[in-house]
Amino acid sequence: MSILSSRKIVLSASALALAVTAVSASADEMAGRYMSSTQLTVRESVAPEYPLFADMAGVDGYVLVEFTVAADGSVATPAIAEASSGQFTKSALNAISRWQFEPVMDNGVAVPVRSNVKFSFVPRTE
Repeated sequence: MSILSSRKIVLSASALALAVTAVSASADEMAGRYMSSTQLTVRESVAPEYPLFADMAGVDGYVLVEFTVAADGSVATPAIAEASSGQFTKSALNAISRWQFEPVMDNGVAVPVRSNVKFSFVPRTE
């Protein structure tokens, strides 16, 4: 069995569960707020690569990445909010940078919003 076919990476939808509190916010106000996972639609997602050395060593962990969903739906300013180990941060940042969301609309205007996602890295089991 190849290493690539047996490793697991889990995304936590609950990590996106912070909701916007103001329903009638302006575009400028929305840029600094978090959106709930129920309000974001992922168009394209890329799973992070499990670092080979971590997989071979049987190391598991997680990375919580905060980012802005830009008005066009692309990911901007991704940053590590929390990580169990620095071994996984580069992979998580590379993956989230390639995600694409449906633009978030406020009164017919696409607006940027903040959110986060948690990547969980689980070593392969044989």
